[in-house]
Amino acid sequence: GKARIFTLDWPADLLQPSDLVPKHDGEIVTLLIDGINRELLAKNKTRDRPILFIASCLGGIILMRALTTAADHECTTSCYCLRKATRGIIFLATPFRGTSFQEVAHWADPGLTAWALIRDRKVSKLLDSMKGSTFDLEALVRKFTRVCQHPNRPFLVFNFYELGMTSLWRKIFPWLPTLFFKGKPLVGRSSATLDIVLEPLPLDRTHGLMNKFGSRDCKDYQKVAEKIKEFIGEIRKGTPLAQADAWIREKCYTEDRLKIERLSGTKLPMDQCYINLSIIERTGEDKDHSKKESEEESVSQSSPFSLTARLKVEMPDGTIQVDLPSLFKEREEPDGRKIQPRRILIRGRAGVGKTTLCKKIVYSFMRDEWPEWIELFDRVLWVPLRNLKLEERRRQPGYNLRHLFSHEYFSRPESRKDLAKALSDTLLGIPEKRSRTLFLLDGLDEVSQDLSEGDMSSFLNELLEQPNVIITSRPYGKPPAGLDLELETIGFNQKQVKDYIKMAFNDPKTADRAESFLKARSLLQGLMRIPVQLDAFCFAWDNKNVNDSSKLNTMTDVYRAIDLSLWKKDIPRLEKKHDDKPITAAHIQQADRTEVENHVPKEILFLESLAFTGLQNDIIAFESEHLGQISGRFACGISPSMTVPCLSFLRTSDSSAKFSNQTYHFLHLTYQEYFAARYFVRQWKTNKPLEYLALHGRKNENPTSIEAIQFLRTNKYTVRYDILWRFVAGLLNAEGKAGKFFQAIEDEPHDLLGPTHQRLVMHCLSEVSTEMSLRKRLEDKLKEWLLFEYKFTGKTRLAREVEYPESALLDTMQEVGIDGKIGILKWVARRPTIPPRIVTRVTSWLEDGEFTTRKEDVLLALQAQSSLSDELLTAVVARLGDEDWRVRMAASRVLEAQSSLSDKLLTAVVARLEDEDRDVRNAALGVLQAQSSLSDELLTAVVTRLGDENGDVRTATLRVLQAQSSLSDELLTAIVARLGDEDWRVRTAASRILQAQSSLSDKFLTAVVARLGDEDWVVRLAALGVLQAQSSLSDELLTAVVARLGDEDLRVREAALGVLQAQSSLSDELLTAVVTRLGDE
Repeated sequence: GKARIFTLDWPADLLQPSDLVPKHDGEIVTLLIDGINRELLAKNKTRDRPILFIASCLGGIILMRALTTAADHECTTSCYCLRKATRGIIFLATPFRGTSFQEVAHWADPGLTAWALIRDRKVSKLLDSMKGSTFDLEALVRKFTRVCQHPNRPFLVFNFYELGMTSLWRKIFPWLPTLFFKGKPLVGRSSATLDIVLEPLPLDRTHGLMNKFGSRDCKDYQKVAEKIKEFIGEIRKGTPLAQADAWIREKCYTEDRLKIERLSGTKLPMDQCYINLSIIERTGEDKDHSKKESEEESVSQSSPFSLTARLKVEMPDGTIQVDLPSLFKEREEPDGRKIQPRRILIRGRAGVGKTTLCKKIVYSFMRDEWPEWIELFDRVLWVPLRNLKLEERRRQPGYNLRHLFSHEYFSRPESRKDLAKALSDTLLGIPEKRSRTLFLLDGLDEVSQDLSEGDMSSFLNELLEQPNVIITSRPYGKPPAGLDLELETIGFNQKQVKDYIKMAFNDPKTADRAESFLKARSLLQGLMRIPVQLDAFCFAWDNKNVNDSSKLNTMTDVYRAIDLSLWKKDIPRLEKKHDDKPITAAHIQQADRTEVENHVPKEILFLESLAFTGLQNDIIAFESEHLGQISGRFACGISPSMTVPCLSFLRTSDSSAKFSNQTYHFLHLTYQEYFAARYFVRQWKTNKPLEYLALHGRKNENPTSIEAIQFLRTNKYTVRYDILWRFVAGLLNAEGKAGKFFQAIEDEPHDLLGPTHQRLVMHCLSEVSTEMSLRKRLEDKLKEWLLFEYKFTGKTRLAREVEYPESALLDTMQEVGIDGKIGILKWVARRPTIPPRIVTRVTSWLEDGEFTTRKEDVLLALQAQSSLSDELLTAVVARLGDEDWRVRMAASRVLEAQSSLSDKLLTAVVARLEDEDRDVRNAALGVLQAQSSLSDELLTAVVTRLGDENGDVRTATLRVLQAQSSLSDELLTAIVARLGDEDWRVRTAASRILQAQSSLSDKFLTAVVARLGDEDWVVRLAALGVLQAQSSLSDELLTAVVARLGDEDLRVREAALGVLQAQSSLSDELLTAVVTRLGDE
């Protein structure tokens, strides 16, 4: 294989120049470490490459000092990387115990000193190392020997010594007679050999030729070359620890294991996976913030009872988001303490990306994508904790790290217990504070209950107590002690949903239609923030089971469409037949729901029974034993081992494991709730009791039975069944049979306070059509409750829930006064989006004379919305010209809060720049400041305001230009002209824009330099500020700057000096001019 060869030249000459301070060995060591770090270790490409050193004579002493220094300072990156990279050293006549020079040193030193003086030279400081073995040298050798034999990072060492005779007399005094020239080896075997090298080899040459060979045929060269080849072979095999790391990287963290597979079956390579999981920090600071901020003050706070809140996909305040690459960065605690997190818990519900998170961490770490992590860790060990429950592991007495590594990493494709031992010995042998191993413990919730006692419980605690650990878990259960940080994975944000849809469809028009479909259905938008749910939606759309003409307005509608799509995908995989012929994907694609479900009746019943039994047992991860129990009791004839792997509704965390060792879970908890609801509806319609098994009980135990109506009465207010009841209402409505269910909900028992019942009705109503006969009566009750709440509390909390019927809201608004209307709007505005008919109503308020004195309040209520409709925003833009400045300000803030404004709206805003009232012009400019990519046509209109008579308007105009991602030459010319503005705020704003331009052309710089002659010192100072941001000005421009060193104003002179200091280089002529100017001072 190839190798890169570097050499280090150290001052080996006996006599050194007298005009330089001689380098001592400490300086040479520092230069060696620095050189290696710069050439090799500072670059990710070469950082992990092993180093084999070949050191000759005193170079070996320097190298020993460098490596012992690196061992003492492993906390620094450069020293750690050097220590880690060093794998072997071959020493050529290195004097570990001095040289024969010690025999003549007592009289040779004065002679050498005199000789050096005559030749105007100095004797090398390194000569001291040749005067024999000293206490310091012996200590260095002992320390170096320990470093070589480090239990986890040893390296290979070998010695060559010389047989050739060297006469020091001849070297120092060549004019003496030959009888004085008796020679001997300068560095003999005893000095050139370390105690740990048992069989050093001699070379038939003098000391000066130990690193010089005439040709490849030279016998001595062949000895050295053979040893180098041997060392390289061993190094390439690696240490046992290096072999263990390589094995895990190459055989465990394979592309297949780390792949992201979409429901369609297509692979999404991790390096193309754009998704950045949103990780929200749950710290004391966040909790304190929540306490301080009341519900009334938090205008963006949505309902804790909403669907998005229950699904844990709401996006909290962005200030507490944490990016994966910066997970281990130092952060400040609420009490002011600074910590560097090492023990982190990440919670998340099924389907929001915990498995993707683990794969992303491993994938990115292996490819050095996160430098901060590479600085801290050598390896990431991904441990699916569910595997600790496997019977073969639980039977192992005294289960420990070696057993874990053997089972998890080194059992396939062949057993390598030696590597498991090497890895476990490393972790046990290094102190916690120096450990560079990160454990990724996946799925604590899956084992915390089952491993509560015994040896495996003790081992689980040992894993959880590791100094560097990321633990993933679903959002329940008691967290481990001693955590530095608790985080929660949540759903996609709006941009990520949009980007995912674009990625999922090859045709941009298809992506646009799918996005428009969701945008028109606010309830579905929350669902689509669940990654697996969005993938399922895209799959169903791609298979034409969902499209822009679909009448899918409820959560149940979407799940039914996805359900149908996935069965069409699974039927061919299940090898179903019709008339003894295999059913192909093409055959089944056009089939309706009845035909599809007739092909898989047992499979559907299996999933329904599994889902309902799981909910009753509070189980979401099903072991193979559970699957067998359900199949045996409810779906006779289903073979779980053959059927379950073909069902898209269920997923396993490790498809490579044996089926008996696998656990399965529904795509997302809501799919389990959907199939459980299907089971309830099946039994409800046929008046049969609900049955479920006790999965934690004895095998073959009879199922528990309960009447469906009794189950509803008992659990209709139970929080964890909220989504199930929504699905039940939606599924019954699909068959026109929801009335009886709602009547049962209305029957007793009722909750004591009332709101819980109203929310249940409201949530279930959101899943049914407007034609249901009971709907009007139920909505009237909801309206009465909203009026009751407003009358007695002055609040209308129910109105903020997306599920509250739009028609009931409109009726309520009709019955209350202006205060009530605005009060309801404030709560409605806390929803992700405002319903269309409410938008129309609010738009009329902004144009209605009745609301003249309350328009500011209406606009303030809308500030929580970031994506208002164009209809409403058009009315808001009109308020920029309102005669009341407070209304103008409120309208401006509403517009600034929008994530984007259409060109039509922006044109309307720009039109306000011609208003005769300067405050209106200012308000319009305030809106435009939030836009980073205005069109050239709009910018042309904006830039005319640079000539506005009002300084505030000119300053605001420059802020609009500063917000643009790029500026044309025409705009820059107009900005340069403002450096001479009479208003200091305008000059400052212009200067800031120009300073942000890293490479202005000479044309603009010449215009800036022209301002150096302005009579106003402030203008001159502003011009110099712009020039200082440019690192390579021409000599012509710099000459003008040098002239300012003689400016009458001290601040201008200092600024001119700052410009010159910022230049990468100055010509001799300019330097002379600078010196002359400074000399004049």
